[in-house]
Amino acid sequence: MAMTRLQLRNAVIGNLQDRTDKNSEIDIALDLALEEIGKKHEVEWVLGEQYPTGDNDFILFWGDSNCPLFDVIDSYKARKGIILTTEPHNIDNLKKLDVVYCESEPIYQAVRAQGIRAIKAFGTDTDFFKPDYTGKIDIEYFYPATFSNWKLQKDIAYLGDKLTCIGTVQPDGKEHLEACEKAGVNVEVGYFPVEKIRDYYDRALNIPIPAIHGSERTCLEAMSMNILPWVNPKNIRTNSYVNEYLSSGCKDPRDFVVKNYSHKIYAKQLLKGME
Repeated sequence: MAMTRLQLRNAVIGNLQDRTDKNSEIDIALDLALEEIGKKHEVEWVLGEQYPTGDNDFILFWGDSNCPLFDVIDSYKARKGIILTTEPHNIDNLKKLDVVYCESEPIYQAVRAQGIRAIKAFGTDTDFFKPDYTGKIDIEYFYPATFSNWKLQKDIAYLGDKLTCIGTVQPDGKEHLEACEKAGVNVEVGYFPVEKIRDYYDRALNIPIPAIHGSERTCLEAMSMNILPWVNPKNIRTNSYVNEYLSSGCKDPRDFVVKNYSHKIYAKQLLKGME
């Protein structure tokens, strides 16, 4: 079989840093999954505001259903797919593609219901997010998330000094930061190395996720660290992983993630739509 030429593009303009930086907006698991694909196919990265060029067999991009690439997508002869990062708002745009990769079961079902080819593809780095079991458990509650109106830190600020929150602060997140500080929450503001976040997971007993949407990666990271998080019941997408685990028959959360959401399985799911 001839090697397929793939181009991979981040379609959220200006949102992607150097992909060698583990603090990048593109998550570690996707990076590793695409490296796996690169063992079998020729892969070219196109970062930032550039558009795909050359004679490609498949163009994969990462973003929402209204991203700028859709304005010119029909000019490309290659097969095309998106890793959809939000709800499927623009169905007409998604129908221009050969495949839509969905990060959760609810989004997969919503896209599929529109007659669009959908593949569920998501994951975490289970080799990196792996519990040590030798350290001290000294954080009762840990929530890594940007302070914002969708991450809702103020809803769990009542936990006081039992809770540790780390992350950047969005323009709409100041009241959440202030609520945590007033309640005596252990707060650290800024970008942090992923190694630090992993170590905090390893020290934590519970991972609360009050976010109204998003935090899917946090959920899978926690489960990979063998912690079953509490998730806001209104957060349907993120709760879907917890529900899958509870009905899976797997022995523990980590076992479930390793079997269903490792970066190698992520790569396998992506390839289903490319080959």
